[in-house]
Amino acid sequence: MLNKTVIIYDSVDYFIPFMEGKGVQCYPSFRKIPDKKKVLRKISLMFNCFPIMWYGEWKSELKNCNTVIVFASKQHDFIKYLCDNYPSVRVIIWYWNPVAKCFPPHILKRPNLEYWSFDNDDCKTYDLRFNTTFYFDSIRLPRTITNNEVLFVGADKGRKKYLDIIKEILTEKKISTNFHIVPDKGHPNPFHIKTIPYSEYLMKVSQSKVILDYLQKGQAGQTLRPLEAVFFRKKLITNDKNIIKQPFYDPQNIFVIDLNDWSDIEEFVKSDYRDISSKLLEYFDFSSWLNRFDIN
Repeated sequence: MLNKTVIIYDSVDYFIPFMEGKGVQCYPSFRKIPDKKKVLRKISLMFNCFPIMWYGEWKSELKNCNTVIVFASKQHDFIKYLCDNYPSVRVIIWYWNPVAKCFPPHILKRPNLEYWSFDNDDCKTYDLRFNTTFYFDSIRLPRTITNNEVLFVGADKGRKKYLDIIKEILTEKKISTNFHIVPDKGHPNPFHIKTIPYSEYLMKVSQSKVILDYLQKGQAGQTLRPLEAVFFRKKLITNDKNIIKQPFYDPQNIFVIDLNDWSDIEEFVKSDYRDISSKLLEYFDFSSWLNRFDIN
């Protein structure tokens, strides 16, 4: 049952109330502490000295739940505690980033532990189970005026030189753009560009006609951008050639770099969005994503 499902999640805070609105409990892997205590926590975890004292409130829910879904990150020690002390709890590790960005699955094996991913290539490489990316049918865009045509928001991740080329092509075609590219940590950032809150990102989406999605090198799984485009009725430009296999693919709504011709981009941007079926929206909603784990 969903009310016996706990999610351990350390990513976009904006999504937490929408997850909980679907009937699950959501907690960070570690409890929030003042900055001055973080060094103490780091030392404690390094030497495995009473690590449980730092774990999030999920640990108090384990006696009452039957399934825990952990959004994978670099950290995995708390998962050992979870699996070893609650062997009857089904523990699902969910990679919604490439495995290379998280801990590798081969270093932690337990009878009650399952590994799932959004990335088909990672599923084949690491023998993981597949589930799609998800979004939320309950998220609504703020009402505003569309004042630009193509939007990109994201970290550099080695993509900036390609994004700059795309921006130049669009500018030559007199297509307005809004690119917010955050330099990677340790790289020069002369304009002090920072990651923006998801609520601010949604405002930018509402002001745009097209979302640009550009996969980083080595990624085969679908990002959130195509689903944001689908749920918010926005057009999409992407370099993900596999998107043509998706059930929501429509050439009127999705322009695929290297498959479509840039000479057609003006017509693509100006043409109307074509609606997709409500059943497809339902399939990619968070509730359906949960059900694909056979939680019920």
